[in-house]
Amino acid sequence: MKVHSLMFRTVIFFCLTVFITQICLAQSDQKQYHKVADLIRTKYNDGQAQDIYAMTAEVFKKKMTVDQFVQGMSKFKAKSGEWHSLTYQLSNDKDVDYLCEFANGNQIFSIKMDSDGRISRLNFAAVQVVIKNKDYQVRSNNPLKDSTDMLVEKLVRPYIQKGNTSGLLVALIEGGRVRRYSYGSISKTQEVLPDPANTFFEIGSVTKTFTSLLLAKQVIVGKMKLEDPINKYLPDSIPALTIGDTPLTLKHLANHTSGLPRLPANIFNEKVNPKDPYKHYLSDSLYHFMKTYQVKETPGTKFSYSNLGAGLLGMILEHTSGKSFNHLIVEEIAHPLGMFDTKIELTKMDENKFAQGHNERGQATAPWDLASLKGSGAIRSTLNDMVIFIQAQLGQENPLSKAIELTHKKTFSSIEQDMGLGWRINKNETSSYLHHSGGTGGFRSFVGFDKHRQIGVVILSNAAEEVTEIGEYMLNR
Repeated sequence: MKVHSLMFRTVIFFCLTVFITQICLAQSDQKQYHKVADLIRTKYNDGQAQDIYAMTAEVFKKKMTVDQFVQGMSKFKAKSGEWHSLTYQLSNDKDVDYLCEFANGNQIFSIKMDSDGRISRLNFAAVQVVIKNKDYQVRSNNPLKDSTDMLVEKLVRPYIQKGNTSGLLVALIEGGRVRRYSYGSISKTQEVLPDPANTFFEIGSVTKTFTSLLLAKQVIVGKMKLEDPINKYLPDSIPALTIGDTPLTLKHLANHTSGLPRLPANIFNEKVNPKDPYKHYLSDSLYHFMKTYQVKETPGTKFSYSNLGAGLLGMILEHTSGKSFNHLIVEEIAHPLGMFDTKIELTKMDENKFAQGHNERGQATAPWDLASLKGSGAIRSTLNDMVIFIQAQLGQENPLSKAIELTHKKTFSSIEQDMGLGWRINKNETSSYLHHSGGTGGFRSFVGFDKHRQIGVVILSNAAEEVTEIGEYMLNR
């Protein structure tokens, strides 16, 4: 019995020793992880992404180059803002997780280090925020008298009752008749229905249809050609943007077949204000990117949506005319069509009528300044003005008819997407319709029309909650 007791005590002592050693090692590892995580947070805030990359292991570097890492971190910082704090959550065989507070929301930061203390895995994942629906019936002016009213109510009510939305305007154009519906409020602090005539919204990428219309006007009067190489309108310091005998042309910028990236790689290299992420990106920065850009695929062969392409087209139109993009929009399109509340630069009086934008979480946001990318999404407008714009697309007689017709002509076709100039072209069971959606930090928009059936839809929202599905459903019904 004594021998067995001694052996038992020896085994217990050995197990405890191993267990305590493991705890000490785990605590030691955990301290090292905390130290590295906090160092990454400091370097992130100081804009030293290259230093973070230098801390990674070879297995990490094989998956991502330093340029890709720096660009990715810069883009992430532009959206997430300053990294305020991190709190240990849990660890497992895969990695160690921290709950991190950023200026624009919380993230789960996961990190894994190898036996040499080098980072083999590093990842951020947004913490999903559940936003409760409003617990009251949001106001609207919908009379609910006929099937069209009921359809609008059916589609819009679930949207406007979401906790992150604020206000929404809808216009349905059927032949010569226009129905206008107003829901919600111009801000979460002002229970005032958006006004179709007076409330300004950012229309985001719907701007691209205006930019392409400016190009079409130049083509109609013979000052430009769709097949003109863009190098013809760029500084001589920018190398020829071609593959073989195929140059990158103005048409490619307008129909998203240029092959240019969605955004220029250097856009987040500088200190970025997450609340106004493009304001810093001036023409010098854009031209600097174009000097080093190499065309990777034959232009005109593949649809690839590009804010950069539309922004570059806007800059080309500015520089060839010697006028600001705002002046071109107002004098060449808006005023000739009778749209006197469509512009980029708002007056003090206009600003008092500007709807408050709200982000994905329903928080108030600042207006966006698109700087050198104005052609991709800088216009502000009202519902009534956008109704006029769509009526012009439907064939209502106007000074821009020939240019408008040119923007409707199919310039590219693929399984993924047919394109006019600026306009997406989709087919339904009976005909085809043209449309475009838009979004900024605090707004969403949709415009679309079917010329054959003489119907159109305009939706403007002062929240970053998508409205495209609603708009396309209305067009197809």
